[in-house]
Amino acid sequence: MKRRIAAFLVLLGLFLGGCARQEPPLLFHAAAGQRSALDEIGAIFEERHPGTRVNFSYKGSGYFLPDLVRSREGDLYMPGEEFYFLQARDRGFINNYDPVADVPAHFVTVLITPKGNPAGIRRLEDLARPGVRVGLGNPKSCAIGVRQEKTLRRAGILEAVLANTRMSAKCIPELGNAIQHRGIDATVVWSSTAALYLRDVEIIPLEPRYRAVVRLPVGVLTVSRDPARARLLKDLILSPEGRSIFERHAYAVDPGPVDEEGFCTGPGPTDLLMQRLVEAARVTQDPTLEVDEKTLGPLVGEVLRQRASK
Repeated sequence: MKRRIAAFLVLLGLFLGGCARQEPPLLFHAAAGQRSALDEIGAIFEERHPGTRVNFSYKGSGYFLPDLVRSREGDLYMPGEEFYFLQARDRGFINNYDPVADVPAHFVTVLITPKGNPAGIRRLEDLARPGVRVGLGNPKSCAIGVRQEKTLRRAGILEAVLANTRMSAKCIPELGNAIQHRGIDATVVWSSTAALYLRDVEIIPLEPRYRAVVRLPVGVLTVSRDPARARLLKDLILSPEGRSIFERHAYAVDPGPVDEEGFCTGPGPTDLLMQRLVEAARVTQDPTLEVDEKTLGPLVGEVLRQRASK
């Protein structure tokens, strides 16, 4: 009996010792629109580093800097536009930013409507038609709101679209949900956001001159309590494997040339992404169509996932 008790105590000590070695979680501040790719990357990282957990804080990019200033907590930072990243760098939260090597992916803008396109939207200018219910992001809260304003101003229809605006979203998933539930007729979102709603939306590529490309840098925060592990996760994100995960979720890795305001200068690599995204929505909504990797490229997995989803 005493031997059994002793053996039990030894095993209990080993168990408790193993629990004690659990590392504190990494806190990753990231834009809500990046969730699809970063959740997958985080799961891979946790599997390869037992005892490590990654806690993602997803929200609109406009909230991150005030949170950092107040809490001074976090290990990694990946907002929804470089503008917010540079703000954090200038406040001393990021060191040694390489604007080439530290950008694993890019957002690309696209126009979406509810399935069936009840308002008959064909191009960006249609958002200014009387009676069209438009959803926009709040530019003080989320990166898509800033980019929408720049796009609409470039097209000369900002005031008319503001008059049609029926919602001001604090983060981009609110816009996708509003389209899915037919609360609005149209909005502009990132291609990676549109890819999450393939069963329920119509995807309308924007003309290159209105198609924005947004850089997504990632960095280790100077307030990190575990910069060594944070750098390992950053390295995974920037690796070819990490970049391929972003491609599978409809981000652009190599978007081609853009002008000084971040809009495409003409036809280029993002055209292929747009073609694949339109085809992905068509194939997801019609189960009789073949899932063809030649036309869908890296979006095959997302199409199959949504086809199987109830």
